[in-house]
Amino acid sequence: MVVGELIEIDGRRYEVVPDGEGGLTIEPPITSVAELDAQRGTKPASDEDFERLTAGFPSDGEG
Repeated sequence: MVVGELIEIDGRRYEVVPDGEGGLTIEPPITSVAELDAQRGTKPASDEDFERLTAGFPSDGEG
């Protein structure tokens, strides 16, 4: 196994990553939002839709 390699165990994908102690371990791979959207047939909300859907929620002022 090498770092970055994707392996499949019982139908689930894992990525080989360093374990911090000089060895290797496996973790579920990071899946991009674009990849999730493609899998689910969804798309990101437009700025206007986001504003409409979040109107009235409290804000911490950070963005």
